[in-house]
Amino acid sequence: MAEPSFEGLREQVRAPVITADDPGYDEARAVQNGMFDRRPKVIVRAEQVADVIAAVSFARESGLDLSIRGGGHSAPGFGTNDGGVVIDLSLMRHVQVDPGGRIARAAGGATWETSTTPRTCSGSRRPAGSCPQPASQG
Repeated sequence: MAEPSFEGLREQVRAPVITADDPGYDEARAVQNGMFDRRPKVIVRAEQVADVIAAVSFARESGLDLSIRGGGHSAPGFGTNDGGVVIDLSLMRHVQVDPGGRIARAAGGATWETSTTPRTCSGSRRPAGSCPQPASQG
């Protein structure tokens, strides 16, 4: 199979598309668990859902392995690979809370820190006691 062209991918996404030839590649490919020192062909630092869709399509059409890196944690190293595509969701950290509807929606890169800010602690129950004032058990 021919080497995939990353220029087409760069044209399809708003997000940074990082290859081994780009500055910052080593930082972009690093994962929290240092036991996994993988070298993907391309890392897409998705900023919106359309970036994710384009990167998934690119991986499928190119026949490349695909890994998704959410908040950065993956003890078994599932957030990276050798020679494939990594979609890094760390720029997609927004959390929306509807206190009236008791619904929270978190983007794929949201971490514990971004999902438990005082803004989101609106009386809802939270595991691990993350809110300054726990909700009643009512």
